[in-house]
Amino acid sequence: MRWLRNPEDAEDAVQDAMLSAFKHIARFEGRAQMSTWVMAIVINAVRAQLRRRLRHTSLSLDQPTQDGQFTILDLVADQRPTPEQTLEECERLKLVAKLTRSLPPSQRMAMQLRQTDDGLSVREAAEVLGVPVGTLKAQFARGRAALRKQLGWSNATAKGKDSNQYDIAAQR
Repeated sequence: MRWLRNPEDAEDAVQDAMLSAFKHIARFEGRAQMSTWVMAIVINAVRAQLRRRLRHTSLSLDQPTQDGQFTILDLVADQRPTPEQTLEECERLKLVAKLTRSLPPSQRMAMQLRQTDDGLSVREAAEVLGVPVGTLKAQFARGRAALRKQLGWSNATAKGKDSNQYDIAAQR
């Protein structure tokens, strides 16, 4: 650590040294203590790490780009959702679909027409159902409220940071 001045590099050097010692244990002749032999291997691993460091220039991920708008981390980080987030969203959608089937038919139809990937506008959905726009909005709002109640979501959660696509689509 004193030579490398970086905990991660020091850990890498020790790991490389231990791997090397394990691979070459048959070469240990016993002329010195085992600890002395292993320490020599660690020192050589540190020197190799320092040589590698000289060949490669380090670039901080927090360093701004030339235009100053982004950091390098912003450009290389994967912006897609994590597998856990994707699974959670999939499970949530399955649950909402299941709970939507338990709604009264008028609310269920309003929700289904508005919530599909190519969801209809309020006016188009009202025309399909043959009801006034105000009626469709009321059915949709009641359906959302019933789902929110079944899922245990509060109005604060639905309108706050954890807002979901169902509330956003309802505002269109």
